[in-house]
Amino acid sequence: MTHSAKALVLHCIDFRFIHEIVHFLKSLKLLDQYDDVSVAGAAKNLADPYDAADKEFVLRQIEIAKKLHGIEQVIVINHLDCGAYGKGTFANVQEERERHLKDLKNAKRIIEQRFDGLMVTPVLARIDERGKVDFEKVA
Repeated sequence: MTHSAKALVLHCIDFRFIHEIVHFLKSLKLLDQYDDVSVAGAAKNLADPYDAADKEFVLRQIEIAKKLHGIEQVIVINHLDCGAYGKGTFANVQEERERHLKDLKNAKRIIEQRFDGLMVTPVLARIDERGKVDFEKVA
């Protein structure tokens, strides 16, 4: 292996979070040491895909990153107010949060079952009215 990465980061395509995700990864000392997979809905593609091909696409990216770059960790970042989940889908923020937590935990389980030894870190992001983003690691 001529070059390696510590992690693969799976996150949503939402432009509001890109800059903040980079800062978050820098705080984890992963800057310039991760493979990036950006796809609408992030964990939804594993836990509740629109199409089975969506799930296989994400799993294939992880497989490639593991094989080519020797990743040891996958960080899955979902965010509240995600258009891939559908606007107006949830009755309230708590219901929305619960759905994201469920999908993140299911995504973690799916990745761990498929790739023995990979550490999976689910993260839920939320943006406030001032544009500040908070990242919460999910247990």
